[in-house]
Amino acid sequence: MKNNEENELDDLLPEELKGDIVPEIDPAKLFDEKEYATIIIGSEGMSKKDTSNADYVTALVSSKSTREEKDEALIALKENNAQSFILNAIAKTKNLDQKALLIAACWETGLDFSKDYLVFIELIGHENFLVSFEAFTVIQEMEAEIDESTLKTALEMLNKFKKSMRLPSMMRKN
Repeated sequence: MKNNEENELDDLLPEELKGDIVPEIDPAKLFDEKEYATIIIGSEGMSKKDTSNADYVTALVSSKSTREEKDEALIALKENNAQSFILNAIAKTKNLDQKALLIAACWETGLDFSKDYLVFIELIGHENFLVSFEAFTVIQEMEAEIDESTLKTALEMLNKFKKSMRLPSMMRKN
């Protein structure tokens, strides 16, 4: 009976819409990072701008996005002044490769993240090299002047990171 109903529906649809309109999703693949990029970014009641930003952020971390799509996403995020949205996505993203890509977006967009200087200092101390490296690059690319108080706090944070690192004794400076 179901087959007849499907055939009747197919008869009503234009030729280009016949068949699977929405491809079936294999639930096992949802947790495969090579198949899907899953980032929970917002919540119910997101604004239209935030919904668009979520789409752009998803394009940045998706392995299926083309370089052109990623470039368009970076431009759109810059136009939307999406600093806080990107920072929120970084904070919520657990996949370290995706986190590094989102941190890279901070400098690639050319947005001003100088008010979040200490966030990136904290990320420099991350155990993952790519996360740390991209955070360093964000700071390196900042053009705004950072106030002395923030710089002193950053230096204290960096010294704590240095002390907590396990370096061979011959590499440590006493």
